[in-house]
Amino acid sequence: MKEVILVTSFGSTVDSARENQILPVVETIRKAHPTHEVRVAFTSRIVIKRLKDRNIVFQNEIEAMESIMADGFERVIVQPTHLVGGAEFDKLRKNIMAFQGQGSIKEIAVGRPLLYFMGQEEEVPDDYQTLIDRFIKNLNVPNTEDLLLVGHGGFNVGNASYAVLQLKLQHEGIRNTSIATLENFPTPEDVLEHWEQEGHIHKKVHLHPLLLVCGDHALNDLFGDEEDSLTSVLNEAGYEVVQYKKGLGEYPEIQNIYAEHLADAMEGLYQNRL
Repeated sequence: MKEVILVTSFGSTVDSARENQILPVVETIRKAHPTHEVRVAFTSRIVIKRLKDRNIVFQNEIEAMESIMADGFERVIVQPTHLVGGAEFDKLRKNIMAFQGQGSIKEIAVGRPLLYFMGQEEEVPDDYQTLIDRFIKNLNVPNTEDLLLVGHGGFNVGNASYAVLQLKLQHEGIRNTSIATLENFPTPEDVLEHWEQEGHIHKKVHLHPLLLVCGDHALNDLFGDEEDSLTSVLNEAGYEVVQYKKGLGEYPEIQNIYAEHLADAMEGLYQNRL
């Protein structure tokens, strides 16, 4: 069948985020599949509109699928760059799968987000352990200092993925890494309160976004100069902050994980479990 790969991202209006953290994931996938056409779509309508106002054009996932159908592709393999299987992933998958059997499209396979399977059965991988082994451990934060990873968070059950990651870290014996979210529990304030309750003794915190891109959210909410930014809050609480103004998409280890999830989807693995 005539196949095409579609990589989807929430998107970003920050040029450096697109160039350094979204496009490298796309390029890794292109290099892994040189015989396939690889297309890109953004899912945030607000981001797309703001970019269009600057004469930078990206299709959303529905427009991309319509173009794919118009071009006569029969099989579509979609790789989202979501962190977890939350509301955004569910909405994307619903919009994509609506094209199943439409026009030329005979088959659609969807890759899973960065964190999805928990190794709960022998037949599925442990995406959380993969992230811990390939990324978190490689940050090499000393045991006498702390790593605080801050994600976006959400309001559906997908938000529990952050707690799973925290428990996986504890099970691994990694006690100096904490997970927080900007939009739901556990917030950075929850983490600080927990540190105080535990008689926390470390005074240096490595602050890293748990986000694909280091866009407006991270630059302002985590690293901004305002008194309510997380860096300012940590400084006020007496912590020295080491800032990592990098999105996950900047790391080859993360790029390769997404490429592996796409490869699983191309082989038809786990489709009945998404």
